Amino acid sequence: MLIDGGKPMRRNKWKKAGLIMFSAVFMGSLSIAAADTGIPALAATKDVAVTEYDEAALEKFKDNTLEYWELPGLIERYNTDYQNQLQKYYYNPGGSTGLTKDQMLAMAADLRAEADEMERDANDVQYDETVSRDVYKGYKANMHALRAYAQQLEDAAKGKGAGGSSALRGLRITRNEKTKTAREAMRTYETLKDQYEIALLNQEIAKQNYEAALKKKDLGMMSKEDVLTVEDALNSANGSALQAASGLNTQKQTLITMLGWDYNADPEIAKVPEPDLSVIASFDPKKDEAKAIEMNYTLYDTRMTSSKSAGGVITKARNIKDQEDSVRSSLDLMYKDLKQKQKAYEASETLYEAAKADKAAADRKNELGMLSRQEYLQAESAWLSSEASHTAAKLDLTGAIENYQWALEGLLDIGSSSQS
Repeated sequence: MLIDGGKPMRRNKWKKAGLIMFSAVFMGSLSIAAADTGIPALAATKDVAVTEYDEAALEKFKDNTLEYWELPGLIERYNTDYQNQLQKYYYNPGGSTGLTKDQMLAMAADLRAEADEMERDANDVQYDETVSRDVYKGYKANMHALRAYAQQLEDAAKGKGAGGSSALRGLRITRNEKTKTAREAMRTYETLKDQYEIALLNQEIAKQNYEAALKKKDLGMMSKEDVLTVEDALNSANGSALQAASGLNTQKQTLITMLGWDYNADPEIAKVPEPDLSVIASFDPKKDEAKAIEMNYTLYDTRMTSSKSAGGVITKARNIKDQEDSVRSSLDLMYKDLKQKQKAYEASETLYEAAKADKAAADRKNELGMLSRQEYLQAESAWLSSEASHTAAKLDLTGAIENYQWALEGLLDIGSSSQS
């Protein structure tokens, strides 16, 4: 490894900079295998420009129905931003804004040489009673960290790992970010669709109330002022329905245009599936933090930042330590939030089943002529509200699960740190 003036950095300078601080620079690079989360939804994050799918899936991509599982494949094939970046990649797959392949391999060789020196230093002090045991442990920790970082550089030079070639890494980041955005947009669409259906029903109820008020006025049972109040409620309901329709249409256009449809297309948008609760059982923030740290995009960039002085190494170490701590803290908070949303979802399931039974009873009474139109509409309103609450809990939990999964794939915003 080179520092000031391109001179080799000797091990005594590492000691001067501080063993513990130096270890922090590289420990984030350790490739610690995390348990497979079993998330097919994130299958598109592997290191290829375009994920391969079977013929049945490819045909589904071409139909006029949008399903949640299709989003990664649609982003790869039809998203304009991704296609533009993909085109550049095909023309210049080795394109890089950072280190070249040869530079990464040369740096990896230097790191391995430093690691060998660290190992010799560790062996020298292992049984020396005049030297603190912490010094030996520090040498060993730095040795492993240096070799892990060298391996990461070698993998990056070959297009593997959290880094990969800059062009391919850029594609992966764009694909993941676009897929995450599309999923959020599709969940928002479902929320707005529920709100639109409720607004339509409220509009119909308000219309029924107004018609009833007019009849009562004709019979002398309601004053003109009271009728105007009911009319105001109808006008408000009409305005809410128009606003809900506009919001839903705008959200639909936002969603479908990022997936290749024209803005005025009218594909069927399927409901977001119920969350897979079994996936949550595989989450463990303490175990998962290693992968989240290894894969984090911001941390990777910080690790790859050149440090040309001992002071720069120390600053880099502090930056990395702060960012690693941020990943750990964020992952823990995300997990706690996820568990709260799981409880809310499970509670909504119970209420939802009870509401379904009430709706079925109202339907039977309505078929038998036991309910007035207004009474049935009120029952319908209660049902839609319950259904919307259940959907909101479903979408909240789905989003929480995916946010945790994305964190393990590198998509966790921890800000950036300046590097001197």
